[in-house]
Amino acid sequence: MMTVAVGIDVGLLDGKGLDLVALDGSRQIRHAVPHLRDLNELIRIVETLAPEVVCIDSPSQWAEPGTRRPAELDLARRGINLYATPSADRARPFHRWMHDGFSVYAALAHMYPRYTGGDVRGKAAEYFPHASVVALNGRIGEFAEKSPIRRQLLAEQGVDERALTGADQVDAALGALTGLIALVGRHSWVGEGTDAMLLPVPELSAQYLRAPAAPAARSVGGAARPPFPADEKRAPCLCGCGGTPAGRQSRFMRGHDHRVKPRDGPKMERIAVTPDNLCKAACLMQTR
Repeated sequence: MMTVAVGIDVGLLDGKGLDLVALDGSRQIRHAVPHLRDLNELIRIVETLAPEVVCIDSPSQWAEPGTRRPAELDLARRGINLYATPSADRARPFHRWMHDGFSVYAALAHMYPRYTGGDVRGKAAEYFPHASVVALNGRIGEFAEKSPIRRQLLAEQGVDERALTGADQVDAALGALTGLIALVGRHSWVGEGTDAMLLPVPELSAQYLRAPAAPAARSVGGAARPPFPADEKRAPCLCGCGGTPAGRQSRFMRGHDHRVKPRDGPKMERIAVTPDNLCKAACLMQTR
């Protein structure tokens, strides 16, 4: 029987839907479906493909109240940032896609129980495309180059990325690739129990640095500006996520200032955010 792994990129079921990509053991694309909105149809496709593992780009549950998921904290401390999963009472309309992700796990649970670490065979495993790419490349690429970096990685790994239409199919293919690598035992995970998240490398680095694949000078007032050195030490984002702002003078990663001073939602205690009170700021922030 041919080895098959499936990756699923999760979008709103009443919006763009799910993207599914199946890769076989030779990393050929066996099946690709965009904009899937019917969970019964998803079940039928997965039953037909009978993959050894299903990798889903979504958390499987809300965080515990007053905490952040250990898997997400582990990645953030290594420089890999992702949307924080809130507790159910702090979920906002933005997080509806996560709720739909929970529905995907539930729909497949009778065939693929939740991955909890160790062997992935026969499991539904959470993966994060950005984390998979960073782990395999060994560095964090420039955000503006996200799509070409992901396609280049797939090509280097033997996947014909030219057959993939759109970024969501690329991300689904990264899930299938993560699953294939895990099936031969070259994987690791962060988090334990149902918090576990799958990574396509045997061991993660302690810290990942931002190092563009193809550094290019940036023009500032007509003068060429060199890119940041890969080993340049810069202050972490003041929202407490553990990431590093892109600009030398920036205090927050893009959009993260609203975690401390949200544009809307419940009023929060006003505090002066300094490196000495990051914990307090993080506790008060609105999860996004």
